[in-house]
Amino acid sequence: MAGVGENDRDRLREYFLVLRCQAGDESAFIDLFERFRPRTLRYLKGILGSDAADDAQQEVWLAVFRGIARVTNPGAFRTWLYQTTRHRAIDVLRKEKRESELLAAKRLDEPEPLETPTNPGVEALDPDALDAELGELSAIHREVLLLRYWEGMGYGEIALISGCSVGTVRSRLHHAKRRLREVMDRRDIRKGRAVQNQRCQGGR
Repeated sequence: MAGVGENDRDRLREYFLVLRCQAGDESAFIDLFERFRPRTLRYLKGILGSDAADDAQQEVWLAVFRGIARVTNPGAFRTWLYQTTRHRAIDVLRKEKRESELLAAKRLDEPEPLETPTNPGVEALDPDALDAELGELSAIHREVLLLRYWEGMGYGEIALISGCSVGTVRSRLHHAKRRLREVMDRRDIRKGRAVQNQRCQGGR
């Protein structure tokens, strides 16, 4: 299709998959599941940790199967899917008495920070290679990083999913990137010291 980019074609295919699911096409649901399954699981692992994510994933897709017929705008399926996934994550956190990790965040009323080119290049990082570092962040910061950089969502869509303002999304993202950089710097310092100790021991 002339003038249609790969991302547009992908969203169009997604749109028609949702319509087919709503018409009762089970193969379309399987296709949709295979398309989004790794992404919802990665999101859940980022919020809940690996142990709880697998069970939550099953609950999410059961809810999607039961509720997809009620999606009034197939073009907004991704937003609805992540809202559903987030609600399930909150249910799990509530059972573990950890719901404040997602329902509340510190410094929400701070002025919106300016994005600068000196901010960490988070978008170039692999979340699977940063499990330990992401684990040191709060759930609210892990969430905004995953949605913004590894799902490629805009501020408005993240705001709809997380139930907050765009300004709050920007603020959370700013603090999340700063916190991640601090964690990564500490990791690099520890690695540097370990290498230095190995060299010193080898020179004896």
